[in-house]
Amino acid sequence: MKGSVTARVAYGLTGQLVVFGAAVVYLVWSADSMFDDISVLKDDLEPATVDLRNLAFELKSFEEMLSAPSDGGLGRVADYMPRARVFDRLRSDSVALRKVARWKGTRAEVRANLDGAAKVLENLVLGDRLVSGVKEVRVLGNFTQPPKNNRDLLRRLLERLNSSLGYRHEEDARLIARELLRVVRITRAAVMRTSRQVLSASRDANDALFRKRSEMSYTVLLVPAGALALAIVVTLLTLRTLRPIRELAMGVRRLALGDYDVSNPPGLTGELKDLAEALDSLARALKARDSDLERKKDELMRAERLALVGRMASVVAHEVRNPLNSIALNVDLLSEMVKSGEKGDENQVEDVLSAVQREVDRLAEITEEYLKFGRLPKGVLAPCDLGRVVNETRLFMEGEFSGAGVVVDVRTPDKPLMVVVDEAQLRQALLNLLRNAVEAMPEGGTITVEAGGRGERAVLSVRDTGPGIPEEFRPRLFEPFATTKQRGTGLGLAFVQQVAHECGGEVVIDSEVGVGTTVRLFLKRAL
Repeated sequence: MKGSVTARVAYGLTGQLVVFGAAVVYLVWSADSMFDDISVLKDDLEPATVDLRNLAFELKSFEEMLSAPSDGGLGRVADYMPRARVFDRLRSDSVALRKVARWKGTRAEVRANLDGAAKVLENLVLGDRLVSGVKEVRVLGNFTQPPKNNRDLLRRLLERLNSSLGYRHEEDARLIARELLRVVRITRAAVMRTSRQVLSASRDANDALFRKRSEMSYTVLLVPAGALALAIVVTLLTLRTLRPIRELAMGVRRLALGDYDVSNPPGLTGELKDLAEALDSLARALKARDSDLERKKDELMRAERLALVGRMASVVAHEVRNPLNSIALNVDLLSEMVKSGEKGDENQVEDVLSAVQREVDRLAEITEEYLKFGRLPKGVLAPCDLGRVVNETRLFMEGEFSGAGVVVDVRTPDKPLMVVVDEAQLRQALLNLLRNAVEAMPEGGTITVEAGGRGERAVLSVRDTGPGIPEEFRPRLFEPFATTKQRGTGLGLAFVQQVAHECGGEVVIDSEVGVGTTVRLFLKRAL
């Protein structure tokens, strides 16, 4: 599916909402329809079925009393039959059956049975079949108008029976009883047939309702299951759509770590393609910028080194002058001793030669320090174990520590702590820091060397218990040739800082007068 990520995700979520909404609406509609069907059956069909059955039993009782008429039996018929409201109940039952038959949820065969039953009851109540069957007109009394329908006939017969019994006209009462028996028999037969028909329709309606409820039970399970399956499919498609975003995010993180060889996922479209192209452009721009920065850094370092040449010339001249003067004086002394031809004290000659040798060694040391700083090559950065370098350097300087009365406490991790640095330059920088610490404690003391990791960087700290660095000298700590020692060159910390900058690290110095000094060297950890 083409289009933007936002559009595709929106389409998926919209489809999901539509399916869930349709499922909910369908379930609510099905439940409401089933509840309406149950209401119609319970409120209309079942009461009509029960009433027809009860009415058939009541008519049978009246039929038995009329079959063997007696004054007491006829009196009970005249008394209870009007209360039974036979035709009113039949009329009410026919209305209920018509209502159920017209209900939208009623099946066709049930509707046909109920319509037929309702028609029979309506004809029984409003028809004139029973009226036309009256043989003795005098049982109807002195009414000028004949009965309009069967219900009117039953009402008149009951009134005549009650009147005949009241006036003790036994012959009229028995004649009326025979006519009532005919009406009751025909009515009961019709009611029984209708009751059986309605009962059959009720069973069919209940069976249909049971099947509908079963179907609804399956629907309640299947519709949410289908909606859930669709939701899972939409979720998977959404995750597939968002997968390139995760890959692009990984590319951005690699850029942040300095890896500019970013490969974009294939088949991107829309804003993802634009974002990938922008990421490519950013990688190229950053790579070009870093190359330019590296070139400018090299140019700056060359410029700084050239600037140092002038300072080094003056400092070297100053440093070399005193040893040369001392050598010249001692050579003049030897020259005079040779010219005089006198045999001098051999011890004096040896003292003069020793002084000359010391000054020569001093000149060699000064020259070596300056050459080392001035010709520092560009480091070859590679992963190395910081803990191993620390331990090996400590063993190398063990003699110096013992001779100076210095105790060294080394703390390194058990596992390798890999850093990106030129190992030879790191060893020389650590030697400078340790020798500075030893020279700061002429009466002996303690040096603590600790290596550890802090996130993406490693920290190498060297702490001594010397006198500390004066406050006024701290801003000049990393300046070449700046030193507080009488015979120092002032290049040790400058060399350490240069090594740190070569590998992308930094040097931090904390010092407190009378307590000691801590030098921390921060380096990049190898991935």
